[in-house]
Amino acid sequence: MSKTKEYVENLREFHEAIVRLEDATRALNETLARIDTEHQQQDIQDEPKRDVKADLAAVRGMLAKQASKGYTKEIKDLLKKFKAEKLSDVDPKDYQDLYYSAESLDK
Repeated sequence: MSKTKEYVENLREFHEAIVRLEDATRALNETLARIDTEHQQQDIQDEPKRDVKADLAAVRGMLAKQASKGYTKEIKDLLKKFKAEKLSDVDPKDYQDLYYSAESLDK
């Protein structure tokens, strides 16, 4: 086999190897993307569902407890901090923060 034919054959083999490598890389990326999507969906499903009514009742109870201890002004200030005039105006996502803020009033 002449040097030119050998060179052309080597180039063809390299080209085929590159094509196989590109296919393998593409398949790996697709698999990784699928796994990532499955993990994200599983993470969403694993998040516990919050009971807004129970959270509201707990916050209301804590505010009442603190009000009975004489922290009425501080409670009003907390509500203003959460951009609310009354408890029903507080965003449910802020209930936990409000609860712990009210709990810390007597510490």
